Formats: sequence, C-alpha cells, structure tokens
Amino acid sequence: VREILEVRRQDTFIDSVTHELKSPLASLKLCLETMARHELPEDKRTQLEGMMLDDVERLSTFIEDVLQASRLAHAASHGTTLSDVRVSALASEVVDAVSRRRHLDEGAIAIDVPEDLVVATDETALLVILRNLVDNAVKYSDPPIQVRVHGSKDARGGVRIDVIDRGIGLDPRQLQRIFQRFYRVSSGHARERKGTGLGLYVAAMLSRAVGAKLRALSGGEGTGTTMRLEFPASATVIVHREEAPA
Repeated sequence: VREILEVRRQDTFIDSVTHELKSPLASLKLCLETMARHELPEDKRTQLEGMMLDDVERLSTFIEDVLQASRLAHAASHGTTLSDVRVSALASEVVDAVSRRRHLDEGAIAIDVPEDLVVATDETALLVILRNLVDNAVKYSDPPIQVRVHGSKDARGGVRIDVIDRGIGLDPRQLQRIFQRFYRVSSGHARERKGTGLGLYVAAMLSRAVGAKLRALSGGEGTGTTMRLEFPASATVIVHREEAPA
C-alpha cells in the first residue's frame, strides 16, 4: 500500500512539475514573440518585461524547492552555519519578496515581530522556511489576503514564529500529512491551487535540520491555518537593541 501511495504521489508530482514548468515557459515565449513586434508601444513593452521577470522568479523559486528537496532526501547530514538572525529583518525580506511575486496590496501581509527578537540559526535555512510558509499562506487564501507573521518568546525562553492566515483551512486529519514529500491535500479548494507538494516538505526538513519544530494548526476547513515554527531556548540568543547586528 505504501508503494502504491508513493507512486501516486510521484505521479502527482510529475503532473505538477509539468504545469509549473510549462506555464511560465509558455508565458515567456508569448511575451518574447509580442515584444518582437516593432510597432509595440513602450508602455506595453515595459508591462511585458515585468511579466517576464515574474515568470523567471517563479521558475527560480520552483527549481530551488526541487533542489532543496533532492538534497534533503539523499544527503546523510546537513551542515549548518549558525549566526544571530534578527527575525523581524528576515521576515521583512520574505514578505517583500512574496508580495512582489504575488502582486499583493501593501498591508496584505502584516509583520508583528519585536525588533530585538533574535535566534541563533542558519540564516539561509530560516529564509527558505519562512518564504515557503508565507507563500503557502497566501496561495491557500482567498481575497482579500490577510496573512500575519508573528514572533515572540515562549514561556521557556524559546522563540516562536507563527505564520497565520484566514484561508481555506485544513481538516485536522491532514495536519501531519501535509509535511510529507509530494503530498497534496485532496479537498476541492486545495486542489484548485497548483503546487508540487514540496514546499512544506522542504520547510519541515530544514526546520528539523536546524533544531526547530514545525507544525500546523487549524480548526478545520474554512477556519484558516497557523504554521508554527518553534526554536528551543538552547537555540535562541536575545541581544540588546544597540548590540544587535544591522
């Protein structure tokens, strides 16, 4: 049964990969063909250039997820470079990137993270984790988009980062399975959103690699979802505002 399910997941992954590659490539080809017209107005040319940049960024993000998933699936161990990472600054970088990619209005993704909240972790890994969580929250939300990134210390001195959305929500029975490689939620609302089933897998495996725990919280379909990333106290560093890195 496990082998059958794995084959089905891989078939779904191949279908998703086909879509994720063909759609932006078809768009790029169309844009280039249109730009080849000598009579094309300058404003239209500028618009097409923006569309092409969006497609290239979409492809780059997708390829990065595939490569990360491949490394995590086959590498025996993963080295991490620890540094004191200011959570608010990293969250702002992620929110800006996702907002540009998804063409969101200002304020669609709110950041509620203390300026002096710092965690000792691998900065690149945390960047990829947060990017996947925030992008996922946007993808599985209907307009108007309302996503919030909340950071705090827990009762034991650890760091908690929540990515909260008011989207389509999750059946509680799916909360553990969504972190499996290639897994896609089977509900109709979720199936309408294209994806490969790799983003949350990559986020979960990177979280484990840096000593953090990632879990999903939802009251059911239509109630929204919270993705909670928890770093234990041993992995956190709190610095004074004036001592924090720029």
